[in-house]
Amino acid sequence: MKFEPTDIAGLTVIHYQPFADARGGFVKTIHRESFEQEGLEWQFAESYFSISARDVIRGMHFQVPPHDHDKLVHVVKGSIIDVVLDIRNDAPTYGSWVATLLNDENRKALYIGKGLAHGFLSLEPDTIVEYHTTTQQHKACEGGVLWNSFGYEWPVAAPVLSERDKGFAAFSHAQTWFA
Repeated sequence: MKFEPTDIAGLTVIHYQPFADARGGFVKTIHRESFEQEGLEWQFAESYFSISARDVIRGMHFQVPPHDHDKLVHVVKGSIIDVVLDIRNDAPTYGSWVATLLNDENRKALYIGKGLAHGFLSLEPDTIVEYHTTTQQHKACEGGVLWNSFGYEWPVAAPVLSERDKGFAAFSHAQTWFA
């Protein structure tokens, strides 16, 4: 694994090192010593995956304290543009975002720290995204930012969103989720 920091503290791109032979492929997604060397939590409390049609946007999601979490995201099948927004009011990158192409060919992952909202656009039918989180889902601590309210221009003409994701409040510098 190779770890690449981004301009947003707490957001790391992980370059997995896939192995392939005549049988197929193999990818190690979590390695305790590597994560520890980078100062990243490697023990996850919950793991799940989504299957998305082309043009689906999921996000922008986060959990607030005391159930905020770090999240590891990678694509098992298909392709996404993963977008992370810094919503930590005291961070110098507050309001900044990073967009990264994750797919089953480049085998990149994102390690998304606490205080960062996360969402993605599915670029292919039946795209499978796997998530690992350091805390369990806690409904009372869930939050979101309206997908098109923080300056990122999603490359999709007719996005498909859940009613929940359409109903999030627009991003505003006046909001305080993480201080």
